[in-house]
Order: sequence, then structure tokens, then C-alpha cells
Amino acid sequence: MITQDAATVLVDVTEKHKYSLLWLRESCLFKVDGETILHTSTSPLPPLGLVLWIDNQFAAWSQDGKLRFGTLDNPQAWLEIEDLEIHT
Repeated sequence: MITQDAATVLVDVTEKHKYSLLWLRESCLFKVDGETILHTSTSPLPPLGLVLWIDNQFAAWSQDGKLRFGTLDNPQAWLEIEDLEIHT
């Protein structure tokens, strides 16, 4: 069975922020600037992978039940990673 959980992140993504993910056997905690955005009992089985990207592509179900694909017009964008720590 595949499960997922999600939360809306309400920060200005054009500004610098500190993101953290604590992955435990029984739960996961996602924080932005020290504030908990999501605490969920949904926890993936190992091994866990991390992928970071900027993407303008989408796949979405429309209200009529059809799957749509496409790209969005976006201004020039970039991703800066200042510090990355991984603890096992």
C-alpha cells in the first residue's frame, strides 16, 4: 500500500530558509525555519533518497477525471544549497 501526507508551505520561496526533515521509524517531521510544518505518522521504508530540483512540468487530474500533462511558464529560477547535513 502506498500512502502519503502533505502540508502547504507558506513562505516566500525567493528568500533563504532553513529546511529540515527528521525521518524516524514511526514518523516524520518537516520544519521550515525551526517551525514544524508537518508531523506525520507516514514514514517511508528505507532506504530513503533525496532529490532536489526546480521543475515547471506538471501532471494533474482535471475535474472531469482526465489526467493532464504540461509545462508552466516560469521566470528564470535557481536553487542554492548552502549547507547539507545527513545523519544516519
